[in-house]
Amino acid sequence: MQSTLIVASLMMCFLGVSLAGSMPEYIQVCHRNDPELSKCLKSSVHNLRPYLAKGIKELNVPPLEPLYIGELSILDGSAGITVRAKKLNILGASNFEITKLRASTQNRRFDFELILPHLQGEGMYEINGNILALPIKGNGPFTGNFTNFVAYVRVQYDIKKSNDLDYLHVKEFALKIRTGKGNLKLENLFNGDKVLGDVINDTINQNFEVFTNEVIAPIARALETNFLAITTKILENFTYNELFPV
Repeated sequence: MQSTLIVASLMMCFLGVSLAGSMPEYIQVCHRNDPELSKCLKSSVHNLRPYLAKGIKELNVPPLEPLYIGELSILDGSAGITVRAKKLNILGASNFEITKLRASTQNRRFDFELILPHLQGEGMYEINGNILALPIKGNGPFTGNFTNFVAYVRVQYDIKKSNDLDYLHVKEFALKIRTGKGNLKLENLFNGDKVLGDVINDTINQNFEVFTNEVIAPIARALETNFLAITTKILENFTYNELFPV
């Protein structure tokens, strides 16, 4: 879940690292005809990590430390369980590593893979239903530690003309997440019954990958919509030639 929340910032960086002249000095310029465009973009984004941690106002990038998600409906009950998160904050999001990146201006496509070595999350939860064949119910604070979550992103774009100028337009934004290892602690399960609460927490953590795989797909779909809206807003401010000089 957490790794997906970096993708909008990454897309903006991929499409903005090429902007010459009017961009801040900390942006490493990449040119569309560079035979090692993917390598250049990877270096540029990695260079931006400390700035992403604090936020970059001129690029409309919010701070990644902490990364505030707020409220998120994770499961709506259709799978036999309702899960909601509130006041969700994540630490460690700016420490991402891009492991693979393929950029093709000819095919108008970006494919990239990134790993999040370590994340910490905290917030409030509401849960009711059955998971891992066990009944579970409660609401209250939760904390979590997550290691080596991986995000795979595919972006397909085209070029549209407006007022005789060419602009990038995102046609497709596809996101998949592979969960890693970690642990969760849900407090106040079953109205604070410690025995039942410990059983559920132990069961979740012993089956952490199974638990996260059950809830990750709806999270990814919801975040796709949000990230597409953010990316589109950013792209409207720059022409294609500004973003990818020859």
